[in-house]
Amino acid sequence: MSLDKEVLWMQRALDLANMGSGFVAPNPLVGCVIVKNDNIIGEGYHQKYGEAHAEVNAIHSLVNPSDIVGSTIYVNLEPCSHHGKTPPCADLLIKSRVKRVVICNIDPNPIVAGEGITALKKAGIEVSVGILAEKGEEINRKFFHFQREKKPYITLKFACSQDNFVAKTDGTPIAFSNSESQQLVHKMRAENQGILIGVQTAIADNPTLNVRHWLGNSPLRIVIDPSNRLPKESKLVQDHEPLLVFTKHHSETVGDKKWIAVGDKNSTEILDCILTYCYKNNIQSMMVEGGTSTANLFYAAGLIHEIWKIETPLKLGEGILAPTFPDVVFEKKFIVGQDNIWLKALLPKLS
Repeated sequence: MSLDKEVLWMQRALDLANMGSGFVAPNPLVGCVIVKNDNIIGEGYHQKYGEAHAEVNAIHSLVNPSDIVGSTIYVNLEPCSHHGKTPPCADLLIKSRVKRVVICNIDPNPIVAGEGITALKKAGIEVSVGILAEKGEEINRKFFHFQREKKPYITLKFACSQDNFVAKTDGTPIAFSNSESQQLVHKMRAENQGILIGVQTAIADNPTLNVRHWLGNSPLRIVIDPSNRLPKESKLVQDHEPLLVFTKHHSETVGDKKWIAVGDKNSTEILDCILTYCYKNNIQSMMVEGGTSTANLFYAAGLIHEIWKIETPLKLGEGILAPTFPDVVFEKKFIVGQDNIWLKALLPKLS
């Protein structure tokens, strides 16, 4: 088999996997391609959490179901070997009598972690691992980090003026994003299970923090509010979507909205409580959209894994300064619309 073809087919599996972005969390992104006689005869991807996995959808796409016999499967993540919301995909491939399975990455989830590969090999199926492994790590970096480090993957996003201010001096917010960049921000929200702000941002901006300008699931809204200052008339409290508010002493539950008291802790200890809650509740990724104080708090604690900065041509002259990150070099990535310059910095993986 030509390595070039193997790479091409695995890339197709990765491209398919990405189509599930915003809909499958807390499951990973997975795509699957079925090849026989050097031709793709079936393909599929995991489309929605709780529904059929990529391998199942690929097999269902076959014009002739019997063609699966003797075929080669290209899948970017090790087929599952356990019963969850769906039956094990490894068992399905064994039952389908495929000849070979080519895998991009081993699943770090402890309930899989090589067991799928072991089952396939035990059934006499040839298994290859590692093609485009780095790309596979990239698209599932949030899932992999959570499984390995037992903490959510944290993405920071902030917008600022060209002269590095995020708001007017009195805290009055300014809309920096244009309609195109708003879509990208909402895409990022859909790609994270949680979204967090500090209470001052909640008071100043009165945001909804949901997904409106992109297709995908809205993240769980989280507010850091030590002194219980979040106004009851705010949109976050008044709407019908889930909300978590972390306070020092106030505890309350109203429908899907919860105020969680963590005790008389300092800011860093409150962050630890939030991360522990995320781990226990399988919230694998979180987007921080808070103001400068919240952003600097996360950075100082060494918790940020990815930073997105939206910089506009607008100059304020004075105001509240944007977050500062010593030793972080931003890489210009692309321009969105006529006004906004997007800059992205990928940080080394932190634990």
